[in-house]
Amino acid sequence: MTAPGCLSAWLATTAAIVASLAMTPSLVAYDGVIEAGPKGKKIVALVRKANKESGFTGAVLAAEKGKVIAAVAVGEVDGKALEPTSLFEIASCTKPFTAVAVMKLVEEGKLSLDDPIAKHLPGIPEDCQAITVRHLLQHTSGIPGENSQGAGTDLAAVLPTFLDGGPRTTPGEKHEYWNQGYALLSEVIAQASGKPYTVYCREAIFKPCKMETTRFTGEKAPPKVRVAIGQSTRGAPRSALEHPYGEYGFQYRGMGGIATSLVDLWRFDRALKNGKLLKAESIDEMMKPGPDGYALGWRIVELDEGHAVQEHTGSVRGFLASMRRDPKNDGALFILANNDDGEPFHLVKSECESALAGNKPVKVGKGLDPKLTKEIVGEYRDAQGRTLLVEDVGDHVRGVIDWAGPKTFGVLKPGKESKIAFDQLISYPPLRTRPMNEMSVDRDAEGKVTGLTISDMEPPLTFERVQ
Repeated sequence: MTAPGCLSAWLATTAAIVASLAMTPSLVAYDGVIEAGPKGKKIVALVRKANKESGFTGAVLAAEKGKVIAAVAVGEVDGKALEPTSLFEIASCTKPFTAVAVMKLVEEGKLSLDDPIAKHLPGIPEDCQAITVRHLLQHTSGIPGENSQGAGTDLAAVLPTFLDGGPRTTPGEKHEYWNQGYALLSEVIAQASGKPYTVYCREAIFKPCKMETTRFTGEKAPPKVRVAIGQSTRGAPRSALEHPYGEYGFQYRGMGGIATSLVDLWRFDRALKNGKLLKAESIDEMMKPGPDGYALGWRIVELDEGHAVQEHTGSVRGFLASMRRDPKNDGALFILANNDDGEPFHLVKSECESALAGNKPVKVGKGLDPKLTKEIVGEYRDAQGRTLLVEDVGDHVRGVIDWAGPKTFGVLKPGKESKIAFDQLISYPPLRTRPMNEMSVDRDAEGKVTGLTISDMEPPLTFERVQ
């Protein structure tokens, strides 16, 4: 515990956090850190260990039974410690907020989930007339994920590239993650509400949730709130409030761009839980899984029989984020990082999820045969241009699938019948509904590795070797 003489330095911040997180008298709060019980202490220790050993910087909040058991931040900004109130950009974790905005408008009678988007957006081509609001929310529009070009604030200018070629599959049938669908949703929200997307989100979501410090990129920082600086190998450091793409146009609007804190995310979670944002039937509709487990702005993950969690992840230059809600246990896990180095982040996520579940720490386990490792290390690409990178990182073989935005990170281990087990540390569409997938090694007539196939997907997904 902090000595009484040091109390004044952190009292205001800690008291505000404790009050906002609705803590109980049994909670221990010290040095700006909140922890309660064995699980809370374990999670705080895991985060601090990750900071020291793997360079993780960011903030983590864990809750169960409606109470926060851990809230901790590690790292600095301008020589001052990051805090649970510090702002981080959350990238694609903005999508659940966009989905809530849509559901609010549905409740207000201003749109329907099954409205064709052409009802709200001018200039939709004939071959896209069947695409509905629901399809955009579920990523089932049929528009391929690589249709990602187009920027600025002129809808008419971006529609031709966003919708180029029309749906590749029948709308509603297949899930294919497409960021730009959420850019279109931001304009649907603007047209239906009569207000700019950012204004409607602020009035309809942030204000009733009392998310007082949450901002969009490009906006000014709230007074006395520390704004994280994102570190990246892909460019110069950037503030969480700096535009990653020059402006908040259709290249990012609706799909990303919110900068928020652990405290405000918990307020958002509680508002959903307590019916302050949406009616129960609206939340049920929003969380109903569609193809590949993706609902309306949320991915639904079955942990066990009868136990599903609701989550989303986000990645942008300098920042990584993960939001998970656990309705069965009235719990949550929020992880915000201001470094886009994926491995420390994903290990922290796995360790914290394991600790919340009462499991032992995640272990890499038995590695692949060295000969096989040497054969499969390299880069692979599927028919849609998405990549699989296999790397030997010393103590394990890592696989990273880039789905043209979201990523799946995992460890490759020995599998059954000469196959490889792909053990996911964190994954996103379409693997997230399974904790483990099988990979088969494809070879030519001479025995050289030509590709890797995730064989237990339907249909199997093949990545052909390119390097």
